[in-house]
Amino acid sequence: MTKTVLKIPGSERFAAQGKRPELSAIAPKLKIFPYDPSHEIDPITLEVVGHKLWQINDEQGQALKKISGSPVATDANDFNVVLCDELGDIVNIGPYYLPHAANVDFMVKWTLENRSDNPGIEPDDMFLCNDCWVGALHPQDVAVYSPVFVEGQLFAWTGSTIHQVDVGGVNIGSWCVDAEDHFAEGMTYPPIKIVERGVIRKDIEDVYLRRSRAPNLVALDLRAHIASNNVAKQRLMELVERYGATTIHSAMKKQMDYAEQRFRERLRKIPDGIWRCETYQEVCKSGDRGVYKTFLTMRKTADRLQFDFTGSDPNAGMINCTRAGAVGGSVVAILPQLCYDIPWALGGLHRALDFVTPLGTVMNAEFPHGVSMGSISGTWAATNSANICVANMLSSVPEFQDRLLAGCIGSWSTVIASGLDNNKLPFVTMIMDAMAGGWGARTFADGVNTAGLMAAITGQCPNVETNEGLYPILYLYRRETRDSGGAGEYRGGMGATSCWIPYDTENRPIEMVLATFGQAFPTALGVDGGYPSNTAMYKMVRGSNVAEWLARGEIPSDLSQMQGKLEHLPQKYETQQFPEDVFEQTWGGGGGYGDPLRRLPASVLADAVNDTISLGAAKKYYGVVIENGAINAAATDKERLRIRTERIGRAPRAANGGAIGNSNGRISQFLLVDRKHNIVCQNCGHVIGPLKQNYKTNMVRKDNNIQEANPLIVDPKIFIDPEMVFRQYFCPSCAVQVETEVLLASSEPVWDKELFLE
Repeated sequence: MTKTVLKIPGSERFAAQGKRPELSAIAPKLKIFPYDPSHEIDPITLEVVGHKLWQINDEQGQALKKISGSPVATDANDFNVVLCDELGDIVNIGPYYLPHAANVDFMVKWTLENRSDNPGIEPDDMFLCNDCWVGALHPQDVAVYSPVFVEGQLFAWTGSTIHQVDVGGVNIGSWCVDAEDHFAEGMTYPPIKIVERGVIRKDIEDVYLRRSRAPNLVALDLRAHIASNNVAKQRLMELVERYGATTIHSAMKKQMDYAEQRFRERLRKIPDGIWRCETYQEVCKSGDRGVYKTFLTMRKTADRLQFDFTGSDPNAGMINCTRAGAVGGSVVAILPQLCYDIPWALGGLHRALDFVTPLGTVMNAEFPHGVSMGSISGTWAATNSANICVANMLSSVPEFQDRLLAGCIGSWSTVIASGLDNNKLPFVTMIMDAMAGGWGARTFADGVNTAGLMAAITGQCPNVETNEGLYPILYLYRRETRDSGGAGEYRGGMGATSCWIPYDTENRPIEMVLATFGQAFPTALGVDGGYPSNTAMYKMVRGSNVAEWLARGEIPSDLSQMQGKLEHLPQKYETQQFPEDVFEQTWGGGGGYGDPLRRLPASVLADAVNDTISLGAAKKYYGVVIENGAINAAATDKERLRIRTERIGRAPRAANGGAIGNSNGRISQFLLVDRKHNIVCQNCGHVIGPLKQNYKTNMVRKDNNIQEANPLIVDPKIFIDPEMVFRQYFCPSCAVQVETEVLLASSEPVWDKELFLE
């Protein structure tokens, strides 16, 4: 039975919206540096100062990495740094884990309204915050930020965030899979003054560290925060001394103005319309078997973009994010696809963005619902849905279609390990191998294999030797996963798999906490007929004979080669790994783009030769018959015709490469709008239906077992009770695959592309 989560009186005060604070809400004693919009800067100075601000932000990040002792920051880059203006709008953001920095502005703005009077905001102060309702993604993401004063006036802010390996809670690593509500999760700190006029408050630090199972490491990360902020402040003051405060202040504003201007110009080139995506998480806590929907409606009107999460399921378990996570997760999809050549000055970009996040849903949890998985559940679901909506929007614009990305690695696979390390000292860590995720396919090329995360542009997968040197584990293998990229005219990038055993533990087990979603069904979706990627997966072979292999001087290369009991471990789970147990973790690739039957057979052969796909997948998804290492052209033509015929139940009409002549707009790769406002198949000229109707209702639809989406998907009933389906939509005439969906069997077809054309 699920425990009732009670509403706590007064908790509304912490429900930050991320809006720029009004000066009237700030204590009069805090003097704000005035902005002079009439101040002119010559173009060369503006360019030089703008680049210097970027360099300061970069040095800030490097300082943090050099001091942090946590592989989470030093190896995997799961942190970020920002420079903000005096009221918290972000001027510069680091290229690390993007949702972190995207929400420091929430914290700064809340602090200005709620801390400027008591305890006050003074020079060289620093505030610490990990409160999700103020701005953190989950309690483990701790931010430390500092005001910058010039001549006694608040001039700017610096800030940094780092994922902490443990801040308390009922489960190790603070991924609280057993939590019934937030009170069982890691300790939450609304903004507290951890540094006062340049000196660490020892009483506050003691309170902060007291709940952690790794206090020394968390204390070292605190000093990394402080050092990075001090470096940024020092460099910023040097810049002020050289060019003058008014010039630097004006340059910060103009940088945000420029980003806003460029962003709005780009949006105006895109047709107005609505794009929708329905995606899911499963298993909200340990022992659960449910599925939870995220629904996004993205509206583009003139030069504004709105992300509306109305229709998402109520908050449940520990998988929810707050508004900060929904906003930060959406921004992740915007930056690489829409702002690839625009400065990531979020303070300017946000002026053209609106977010609707209904309270009490998985996309904006009401306190005190659980949020300990918020950064890689609700926030990640926001990224997945925004990724697909933005990609579908760009598919409608020939000028920008080459910038779209099909779904990238659809979930993060958390593995928290603890026990005694190689020096027989206690350790707690997060294994960050899943940083090597696959990116989605593009309109002109395959996705990049093991490229990283969309949310972490410079994220890194730690070296095997680093993990083995720091922790008592021995890798048997770590490799890219065959068939993990979604099928398509262009294939999704591959994800990967790693496998290890405890090593030198003196027969002590390693304690493990696992947290992911997307094991029962794929969450990195395809675009314009592309297939989704593989699913995440945790496996354990209990009581294996791996010791016999090693004694023979051999290393097994697959779990199937070993004796023992194979277990598929749940998505939210706490367990132990004993020396004879073999643990395997698989994470996701990227979704495909376009109908797989349009892929060049030579490309399919190259994938098979390179072990990117299996021979079975080559035939099943691509219709390519490979015999004796070569393509059987006649058999391939026959197989592709058979598949197309099976799709629509009769012989397909031949494609004619755009039979409708003049079009009035493009909806996607295969769908155009004619002069009568009918949607027409670009491949053969068949009229699908009127523009003002969901085109999917006029297509041939097939509902398949979810395992048909990718060869690596196991029976979802191992993990969940609701039925999921892989749904395909074909042109009734030429049988080209126009769309695919991963949905609950009870869901209606999502009207995912709705253009407003004159």
